[in-house]
Parts: sequence; structure tokens; C-alpha cells
Amino acid sequence: MSEAIKLGEAVSGVKCLILAAGNGGRMAQVCDSKPLLQIAGLPLIERTIATAQQAGISDFYVVTGYAAEGLESFLAELSRRRSVRITSIRNSDWQLGNGASLLSARRELDGPFVMMMADHIVDEAIVKQIVREPVDDGAVVLAVDFRVNGNRLVDPGDVTKVQTIDHHVTGIGKDIEEYNAFDTGVFLCSPSIFDAAEESAGEGDFSVTGVIRRMAGDGRVRILDVEEGYWVDVDTPTDAKNAKAVLYGNLCKPADGFISRTINRRISTRITTPLLLRLWKHVTPNQVSVLSFLVAVLAAISFFLALPVLGGALIQLTSVLDGSDGEIARLKKLQSSFGNFFDAVLDRYSDSLIIFGMFFYALNSSRIEGFLGLNPTSLIIGASAVALSSSMLVSYTSAKSIVDFGYTYGGRLTAAGTGRDLRLFVLTLGGIGVLIHPVSVLIALSVVAVLATGILLWRLQISWRYSRNSNPLLGMRLKAVIFDFDGTIADTMPFLTELAVGLITRNYGISEEDALAGYRATTGLDFGSQIERMFPGHPKNPEVVAAMETSKTEGIFGHALFDEVIPALKFFEASSVKRFICSSTREGIVRDYVKRTGIDGLLDGSFGYRQGFTKGRQIEFVLNQHGLDRSEVLFVGDSLADAQFAADNGVRFIGIRHLFSREEFREQGLFSVGGLAELARLWDSSKGLIQFTEVAGAPVRA
Repeated sequence: MSEAIKLGEAVSGVKCLILAAGNGGRMAQVCDSKPLLQIAGLPLIERTIATAQQAGISDFYVVTGYAAEGLESFLAELSRRRSVRITSIRNSDWQLGNGASLLSARRELDGPFVMMMADHIVDEAIVKQIVREPVDDGAVVLAVDFRVNGNRLVDPGDVTKVQTIDHHVTGIGKDIEEYNAFDTGVFLCSPSIFDAAEESAGEGDFSVTGVIRRMAGDGRVRILDVEEGYWVDVDTPTDAKNAKAVLYGNLCKPADGFISRTINRRISTRITTPLLLRLWKHVTPNQVSVLSFLVAVLAAISFFLALPVLGGALIQLTSVLDGSDGEIARLKKLQSSFGNFFDAVLDRYSDSLIIFGMFFYALNSSRIEGFLGLNPTSLIIGASAVALSSSMLVSYTSAKSIVDFGYTYGGRLTAAGTGRDLRLFVLTLGGIGVLIHPVSVLIALSVVAVLATGILLWRLQISWRYSRNSNPLLGMRLKAVIFDFDGTIADTMPFLTELAVGLITRNYGISEEDALAGYRATTGLDFGSQIERMFPGHPKNPEVVAAMETSKTEGIFGHALFDEVIPALKFFEASSVKRFICSSTREGIVRDYVKRTGIDGLLDGSFGYRQGFTKGRQIEFVLNQHGLDRSEVLFVGDSLADAQFAADNGVRFIGIRHLFSREEFREQGLFSVGGLAELARLWDSSKGLIQFTEVAGAPVRA
């Protein structure tokens, strides 16, 4: 058996081959060179490279052919601009097909590589996942989409169809009658693909599909399910429109506030961001941040000039543009830590100027005094001072909580990074409300003062309770719970422990006590990894692992769910918390067990071990595919190794006391509960807080 090439441990060493030699005949009416076609701010070829770069790849090989000179010139400039290595490979026989383009790269690639198509727009999560897949020497991994009836972006008459059985490709082609998936055009290849390409070319088939068909016939093409990841094959003008819609449709963020979701994003994604990209081809996110700040300055000046309605409208435009800078960053793949910092600084200046401008207007409006029937000076100064200081402190406490406590605040209004859209909207209404009466400016300042002060008081309460309890989950807004399988969902650990200890004592000649200690210390890993850690390189390891898997498969279905599982899953479902299973037990067993016990309808996903798809990678997959913020995800497991998987992925952890005791978890600084019923009681769905009935140990900073 050939040894698998492990890519996940050295992502930076993976190379990427991009096929960009075709003439894109069906796009001739809209562009001269399809790889250079601009969609949502980036040429197709640049988006492909930038997507792979964000997945950790920095070494690219691009096969050119049709209109090669212009494309190669662009690639040279792109290499400098994005600080990546790009090698152009000219294919003079590009008319033969993309299989010929693949063959032209043979001399450049002598190790495993990712292969992508220049005219495919692909979700970054798909590339990140395939990069971390293992690939056997002599094999290929193909990313496929099983949504054959649910992906509206696919033209069934033109897409390459795939038939799979047991995670392997058994048929591929545009005209096959039986299929259950689509080819997304993303591959992880071993160098042996070049041998298959030569053999396919020798038979007159110069297509990549023909190469994959040949390898699939030998059982050498494994599949990767893209799950909910998006991809678009841009072959026609209609495809280009669909791709643009997909890219703009994925710009909303989970942390968006109510005004951002319902008003601002609808304006920015449909009007301001597309307009900026059309009028200003090379616009950067930081330039848009400056533009948003300048609009805020104009808003403040409008109030100084007694033009409050104009000022109010400009405040809302500022708020919309504050979303456009991030949208352009994501569309053009230009996200950066400095960009976030720069935007936050300008936002604070903007808020200060706007509030000061409204303060000046209110202070000089005689109609407010007449409306209130008293001198409003003190009230105006007080409301403005509180609005200004508390708005600044909202931002300050967001950063301070991370520095001092290691957590971010949760909640729709109290979460870090939210609430500004609502405050600016209130100020907008205050300015426009002058059409009715100038007192609206004072009312708006007062409402902002109350809103921001309320957030601060709530945060102070959370931080005070946190400091008293050393509770790492206090204030967390829970969006998803990931459960371990054995010992957390299924009452299988006594059975598995007895089985494992028996195999270990019989095959390695150690006592039951030592076997139990070794098994418990490594619980949470797949059994093959457990045995390898306990007995590195021992010749009996494969035999013992095989015996364990056989006995486990035969016996695991005789062990029931914990009684509290179904009520807990229903509770979290009712609380709008997503639910997943990630396990070191083989994926087929986990999914079969879930179906047999009838809890598949209560889960948003269930995953298990397959080659290279460890529990840690499963957690990462769930985070990426469902767009989850790590600070809003909780992993629940029954072992100390589970806590490490959670920490490695930056999510919070709570232990279940079935295999390990309260004291054993506490020694590692971990919180634990007696079962899922107790976990459910901790969750206060109305307040969005985890509330602990006990405190133990030091917090684990996720």
C-alpha cells in the first residue's frame, strides 16, 4: 500500500496549477480573454489565485495559450502586487484541450499539487479543505457537489457529471446517464496524473475529464464533498451574472446588526459597492474607509451650517459606506488586520464629529427652547457628552475585554462590532426629523446616549460576573454546539473501553491497568492514532486496529443514546442553536447510527473519521461551511483530547463527566457538566448567556 502524502501539515509547500489556456469561445461577445474578465471587482484569474492564496498557497503555475501575451503580462504584474510566485507555462497546443494544458506542466510539478480552472469561481472554504486532504501517491482527490437537484447555478446540459460509490469516482462525463454529483473543477493531484494524461492523450482524448475517467477506472479518484460551498463555472454571460450574484450574496456577515441586515446591506450590495467598483476600478478598502470618513465630515459640517436634513442623509450614507469598505475587501480578497484597525479608528473620529455637529446645531436652535419651555442648554450638553463618551467606550470595552478577559461580548446589541449601525440610524432620523421639529436632534442624541450607556452597563455586569467566576463562556452568544459522539451522544464508551483494553492486553503483553491508562490518556483520537501513540511502529498495530474496527462495527449499534440526548437536541433546536456531531469513529458508522436512532432530523450535520479527516478537521469544516464565528461555537466532549481539538480550532469547550471525573477536568482548567441535560440548563436562551451553577479551575482561553 502506498503511503499517503500528508498536505495539511505543510500547506505552504503545496503548489497550485491553474489551467487558463482556452479561448472561452462562448464569452467572446463580452471579453477578449476570459481569464481577464472582471467580475465583482477582480479578473477571473486573479480571483482564482487570490482564493488559493487565502487558503495558504503561495506558489502558482498558470498554463496559458490563447491570447497568452496579454495574460502573461498581467500575471507578472499580479505576482508583484500580491507577493506570490507565479510561473507562466505557454502551451502551444492549447486547442487540443485542457488535458494538453495539464501535460504541459509536467516538468514543473514533481510533488502533490492543487489543480484549478481559471474560469471557475470557488468558495475559499473548498480550497482550504482540499488542501488539507491526504492524497495517496498515484491518486487524485476531486471536489464534488452532491446537490444535483438543488444547485440552481449549474446548467445540467453543460456540467460535468460524476458518479460516486463509497467516496470514490466510478464514472465521469457530461453525457453519463447515472450520476449523483457534479465536478467542481477543483482537484488535489499526485504527480501520477501526468502518466494518466499521457495515456489518455495517446488514445486521442486530450481532456482532463478523460484523465480522471482513466484514473477512476483503477479506483484512484477519491471525492471531497463541498457540502454547502459555492462554485460557478463561468462559460457564458449568464454564468457571469450568476457568479456576480453569488459573490454579492455572500457579503453579509453573521455579526451584522439589524439595520445593517435590513437596510444597509441592501443598499451597499446593490448600489454603492457595485458603483464604486465600476467608477473606480482600482479602489481599495482603505480608500472607501476614507471616503466614509469624509462623508461623515460633510455630515457634521451640514449641521454646523444649519442643514440638518442633509446631515441626516449623509450620516446614513456614512453607515452604508462603512459596510462597503468591508465588502470590497472581501470581493477583492484584500482583507487585512491593518484595514480593520484603520477602519475602526476612522469610525471613532466619524462618530465624534457627527455627534459634535448635532450638539452644535441643537445648542443654537431657538425652536428647541420654545418647544421644551425651558432653557435646554444643560440637557443638550449632557445628552451630547454622554452620547459621545459612551459611544467611544463601547469600542474601548470591545477591545479591553479581549485583552483583560480573553473573550468577546455577545448579543445582538452588546456584541463587539455591533450596534453602531443602529446608533447612526437613530442620528439619521434625528437629522431628517427636523422636517417636523428641531427637537428631533436632541431626542436622537438622548436615545444614542441611552443605548450606548445601556450596552456599557450590561457589559460591566458581564465583566464583573466574569471576574468573580473566572467563567470563560460568560457573555457568549451561542450559535452552534458541536458534540463528540462516543461517550457524549452514544453510551458506547464502556463497550469500547472493554474491547480496546482486551485487544491491547492480548497483543502487547501489558497489564489491564496499564492498557486502561494508555487508552484513557489517548481517548478522543481515532483508534489507529491511539495505538500508534501507545506503541509507535509496532508490527501488530495494523492487525489490532483492524480487529478493533471490525468488532466496533459489529457491536456499536447495540448501545443506545444517552436518555438526555434527544431532549437536549430539541432544546437547542428550539433555541435556534445549530447542532453537529464530530467524531473519531468512522464516518459511515456515525451516520448509520444517527439514522438508526432517529436523531438525524435534529442535527445540522454529522461527521466522522475518514482518512485525513480527523476530528479537528471536521470542526474546521463545520466552521467554514456554515460561516460560524469561532467565538460563538461550543464543543462538548468527554475526553481531554476533545478539549485540545476545541482549543486548536479556537472554539470553547465543556467536558461531559462520563469517562473523566470533575477533578480530572478541573486539573486541566476545564469546566465540566454531568450530562447534556445539565448543559441545556446552563443555556439561557432568552438572555443569550451561559450561566454556570458551579465554578472550577482557571478559564481556557479559546
